[in-house]
Amino acid sequence: MGVTLEGQRKESIWVLMRRQRARRALVKKIMIRPRKSVEASRRPCRAIHRRVKTLKELVPNTKTSEGLDGLFRQTADYILALEMKVKVMQTMVQVLTETNCV
Repeated sequence: MGVTLEGQRKESIWVLMRRQRARRALVKKIMIRPRKSVEASRRPCRAIHRRVKTLKELVPNTKTSEGLDGLFRQTADYILALEMKVKVMQTMVQVLTETNCV
């Protein structure tokens, strides 16, 4: 690097070329993202399949459900049925404890 008569810095062509190469490498690195491998892209899919399989095992009569939509409907119906059973049992316990205390 040299100094001109006006006192400004004068950079050599080699320094400018090195900076330009560094900028190009940075832009290339930013613009071209590494692609995920096929195996990495299938991991979420496997996790979803595993969860669906577990849900089918938990909810009765869902082994032959018609797709995910049917599975989710049957699951929602099953949850509502369980909630109703819990309410009935709570009512029975409340009634039976009141009659035993009197």
